[in-house]
Amino acid sequence: EMKSSPLVETEQAAVKQDLTGPWFELPADAHELSRSGVASTMRFRTRISIDAIRETPALLHLAADSRYRLSVNGTFVSAGPAKPSGRTWFADTVDIAPCLVVGENIIGIDVLSYSTASLGNTSVPRTGRPGLLVRGTIGGTDLSETAAWRCRLVAGRHFSQGRNTLFLGIQETVDGSASEHDWLEAGFDDSAWHLPSLDSMEPFSGIPRPALEPRPIPALTLDAVPLAAVTTSSDPTIGWGALLRGEAVRLPPHSDVSVDLDAGFLLTAYLSLAVEAGRGARLEITAAECYEQPPAQVPWLRRKADRTDHVNGELHGDPDSYLVSGSGTRDRPEQYSPFWFRTFRYLRLRITTADDAVVIRALNLTRTHYPLDISGTFSSSSEQDRTLWDVSVRTLLNCMHETFEDCPFYEQLQYAMDTRSQALFSLHLSADDRLVRRAIEDFAASGNPTGLTESRAPSVEPQFIPGFSLYWIRMVEDHVSYVGDQPFTERFIGRIDAVLGYFNDRLSPDGFVISAEGDGILWNFVDWTEAWRASRGVPDLGPRRANTIATFMYIAALRSAATVAEFCGRTGLAQEYTSRADALTACAVTGPAWDEEAGYFRDTDRGAPQSVHAQLWAVLSGAVHGSRAAELLRRATADAGLAPCSYATALDLFDALRIAQADDRIDWTPWAEMLALNLTTWAEDTVSNRSDCHAWGSVPLQHFPRYILGIRPASPGFTSATVHPTPSDLDWAEGTVPTPHGVISVHWKRAADGSRQVTVSAPPAISLKLTGSATGITEQADSRQRTLTFTL
Repeated sequence: EMKSSPLVETEQAAVKQDLTGPWFELPADAHELSRSGVASTMRFRTRISIDAIRETPALLHLAADSRYRLSVNGTFVSAGPAKPSGRTWFADTVDIAPCLVVGENIIGIDVLSYSTASLGNTSVPRTGRPGLLVRGTIGGTDLSETAAWRCRLVAGRHFSQGRNTLFLGIQETVDGSASEHDWLEAGFDDSAWHLPSLDSMEPFSGIPRPALEPRPIPALTLDAVPLAAVTTSSDPTIGWGALLRGEAVRLPPHSDVSVDLDAGFLLTAYLSLAVEAGRGARLEITAAECYEQPPAQVPWLRRKADRTDHVNGELHGDPDSYLVSGSGTRDRPEQYSPFWFRTFRYLRLRITTADDAVVIRALNLTRTHYPLDISGTFSSSSEQDRTLWDVSVRTLLNCMHETFEDCPFYEQLQYAMDTRSQALFSLHLSADDRLVRRAIEDFAASGNPTGLTESRAPSVEPQFIPGFSLYWIRMVEDHVSYVGDQPFTERFIGRIDAVLGYFNDRLSPDGFVISAEGDGILWNFVDWTEAWRASRGVPDLGPRRANTIATFMYIAALRSAATVAEFCGRTGLAQEYTSRADALTACAVTGPAWDEEAGYFRDTDRGAPQSVHAQLWAVLSGAVHGSRAAELLRRATADAGLAPCSYATALDLFDALRIAQADDRIDWTPWAEMLALNLTTWAEDTVSNRSDCHAWGSVPLQHFPRYILGIRPASPGFTSATVHPTPSDLDWAEGTVPTPHGVISVHWKRAADGSRQVTVSAPPAISLKLTGSATGITEQADSRQRTLTFTL
């Protein structure tokens, strides 16, 4: 059984707890942990007695190198800790009171430790010193004392890196007879287990334990969800539908059968399998995003069409394997649950029995993601728009866990370009900005002496994509606009200046950013577009490596940085950034980047123009504006000779089109095509066709509130808002936009004469600024909200 046990939201309790001191380790005679494999696991177990159930919290403070799963009386209540940020590691505070019973209670902690000798999960830093920190007193037992616990190295569980899940290191091969699967039960005999040791805290005695801070984000959801359907089976005579109804399926001896199960939509969830009898049976569980043709190159290049076509397609994923011990009974089945959550729409369950029959009692799914408190909504007269919104929400939630993530099936890494989009989308859904703050801090902490932030953080493998550092600056500006918080923002002025310094140092006399040659660690990625397939998303920069797109991105970042500096009271610095942007703009628009004959900007300083991207960034940077911007983008987006934008840069393109008032070129056809292929989340791109879940495609979450409803912040912290629904062929639209002060509600409807009647309500703390075309304005106000009606 799994259920969510909320982390303590008030940091006071966690701050008061002493998080210093030694951690638990396995004693030296408990077998040496392997340092050469992907990961090893150890378990900690204690019995505590409770004489009465009290209403006060029962708090445990937990940290681990690298991960833990906490169970109380057989119920999985928490996983963590939150991934480290730079050199700061986090301790979770979990209230286990709801899980305690009068009498004996069993607390079990499963600890996974990634090796420093292998990649493991790339997004999880580790020290190479497996360990667990526990603080807290429950039922009079001080759980920070070694005498309270028994521990043991887990035998029979092997982790592998995986081929599809190359960046994760989460695939498991488990021998049930060796893994003591009943260790969480009260009757389990732990007499052969060991007392844990305390690690040495002496100076220079080894790799030091990291400093701990309270977890900055809430616990992830743990919500039971049902299976939706049986897709296909190797033996259709078996009643697999029983699993959907919570009933058992019996398989005879010497069977080799498989079944594909459909969750109904792509999600991230923990799996748990319960079996009875079946000694020697082998269970394989393969999680897959979709049905597809044989990949061109695993995991990078896939061939996909209709994602539900099980007749012409196949499931491709890395299986987990479990060897059944046969000790499970009807009332106490043998349980297997992979340590890490899986990403899937489809599950393939393959069962190979030996001399005994096996009974599959249950296959349970527990959905997990960041618990975003959603107050942003959207609906309209377009059924497609409503579907685009719903799919965008699902995609974003699948890519939000302890950090924002690129694709939860393949990497689970937080990339700055992806995260800037995802953070902005989340701010249109919720006033909860804690994961956004965490992302801003993660990238700031990854800063390099060159000035750049890493392209992805946290990560055990460094990588630098220069343009992604500029996206990070735009993320900070977004947070200023939507949330404010000057003390928080001031901390990043130095890193912003360092990033801008990197680009300033690479300016040529004729006004180009000169990009360094990619070397495996540095990657000049711009977009996944077909024209740049061979170069992995990098435009042709010519022999001098003069980079027009990077130049315009740098100008845009200078203007974003000026906004941030002004907000922080650094007026002189803001003026400096603006002056640098103006000077570089004047140089760029008159220099060799502009092709007068073609009427486009080149990607570099010579040759023919190659991409839409150079044109959109000319607009976003302010280098081109007004009617010239509209004409430039209308031609560029219709020109088949220019590399188009993918889902990854659609947010930038659509913003540029709106700025230029070239709204007619906004095209949702690629999203409609994904729906026609039966995707339930947005794909990563059409070049690699790799991931079926990538939230940079959730553009409707920003576009619909900002443009169709017409709500955007007009001053830092959303203290004022612009109300300007853009022209639309919809009959009506309505929705809510979250702010730190409460939601803004909008409803508009088209009248018979073609005009639109608009009603907008907002908290009194927000000043509303209407478009100049508004007429017939009326106002009602009370202590809770201000409501305006007008005609467009």
